[in-house]
Amino acid sequence: MNNRKIQDLQEEISQAAANYVADNQVVSLPFIGYECYLTTGNRLDFEKSYFSRRRQLTVLGLAYLLKKDQQVKQLLEQVIWEVCNEFTWALPAHLPVIGKTFAAASSTWLDLFAAETAQTLAELLELTDDAFSPLLQQRIKGEIDRRIFQSFENKAWDWEEKENNWSAVIGGSIGICALAILPKNSSQQKKIIQRLDKAMQSYLRGFGSDGVCVEGLGYCSYGFGYYIYYAEKLARMLGNYSYLDHKKVKKIAAFPYYVLVNKQDFVPFSDYSAVQPPSGLLNFCHHYFQLPIPKLATMNALDFDPCYRFAPLYRNLIWKKPTISNQQTKTIDHYFPDAQWWVVRKPNQLFFAAKGGSNDESHNHLDIGHFVFGTPSELFLTDLGAGEYTKDYFDEEKRYHIFPCSADSHSVPCINGTKQAVGNVSAKGVQANHQFSLQLAQAYPAGKIHSFERCFKLLETTLTIQDTFLFEQKQNRIIENFITNYLPKIVSNRVILTGKKAQCTLIMPTNNLTYISQVYKDHQGKDQVTYQIQATYQTKQQAKITTKLTVDLL
Repeated sequence: MNNRKIQDLQEEISQAAANYVADNQVVSLPFIGYECYLTTGNRLDFEKSYFSRRRQLTVLGLAYLLKKDQQVKQLLEQVIWEVCNEFTWALPAHLPVIGKTFAAASSTWLDLFAAETAQTLAELLELTDDAFSPLLQQRIKGEIDRRIFQSFENKAWDWEEKENNWSAVIGGSIGICALAILPKNSSQQKKIIQRLDKAMQSYLRGFGSDGVCVEGLGYCSYGFGYYIYYAEKLARMLGNYSYLDHKKVKKIAAFPYYVLVNKQDFVPFSDYSAVQPPSGLLNFCHHYFQLPIPKLATMNALDFDPCYRFAPLYRNLIWKKPTISNQQTKTIDHYFPDAQWWVVRKPNQLFFAAKGGSNDESHNHLDIGHFVFGTPSELFLTDLGAGEYTKDYFDEEKRYHIFPCSADSHSVPCINGTKQAVGNVSAKGVQANHQFSLQLAQAYPAGKIHSFERCFKLLETTLTIQDTFLFEQKQNRIIENFITNYLPKIVSNRVILTGKKAQCTLIMPTNNLTYISQVYKDHQGKDQVTYQIQATYQTKQQAKITTKLTVDLL
């Protein structure tokens, strides 16, 4: 991360702040954005305005911490005042809806972004001492008390028991607020910190002992980031190291290193989106836990996080020690037994990852037995990661009809006309001696199968996938499905995928091959094209299908 100096980020922040001061306008948050979500389910229209305002808040706040400029302060105070005037700090997609409108509790609803907003204001208040107007200081404390502390203290929230990023982000943000603006060791501070332990423990329960975040690296950086920001502040201010020294935390901190594909991408399973992990968080984990960390192409830029969260950006500035040893040129061959992920990285030659797991995971996709394959710079068989977040995307009745979440968008078969099932179905995995075997029959309860084993065998840069079936009936139909972003070329029983630096060949025991073009919405709501390579087999009661994949540098 030494290619980009800390001064570059400071200059970027200062220039962005100067642009805001020159414009001298607070970013608006139009009413129509709330209405649009209620009527159409569209999230992006409102969120574009919301995060534009949060960018302005974060930029001006950081710029003022870097240099006590009065023009920056004046606009910052106005932005904070308008944030305090907002109908709610939560996103419309997270608010309770009654009939055709938001419920009365919406103004004090505690979601991820309400908590993050409070944390931003609380730390700005703490870090600027008494620089803000007494009226504004009073307003900030009053709004945090009304929207956050009272809302938390007066109600049991379901996120306190969620075993995902919600418990860490909301809990960590509330904890930071309590440490930043409540009197040290006050009764209220103690009660809040004590109660937040439930959320912190819930978050940690979401991880196996191997440290994998099944939601994807982006959500690991997000949830684990806020866990660490709170844990470090708690240790520094109150001498409580219990969260930093928890036995799982070092394993979670090691996770990004093992799932790095190249200097900007990570294993794209689940609702992954191509957002860099915070460089400050990586540096803290590297030094505190003495772990290797991913060597990113550059230190994070100002715009690395499309939500412009203050907590990671501020810590990118202060947790800036240069890395000691990245070990980035080493070959990685790592198995995560709890999540059932096998990851192999050979620098400049090969990248491969396969997964077992279940179809009842947080941010779940129908992807048991799925894999990615290629080189570190070009994944020829891939995963699409997160699609566009809409109301339907988080509706369990509709989610799996959205292409990126469906079985169709993953390299798993369709068996006797049935796709993988949703819910508490899982694989049994064993990995040893360059092989990874998964028992997958449970994922296809309507497939009329007694057993289905998928075995991955990796030798140098050749991957062999052997699918072995035992059916309940004599005649059966299997469609092997493979996902690629490269236009397939079919030649007899081969499919050739050609990139800029390498070429991948799939060799099948059939000539009955085709591919289907699919257009889907990516996480930014943009249309993207991908391809389903399909090989169709008519089989008897027992069947064994062997597919070989090779990758060669051009």
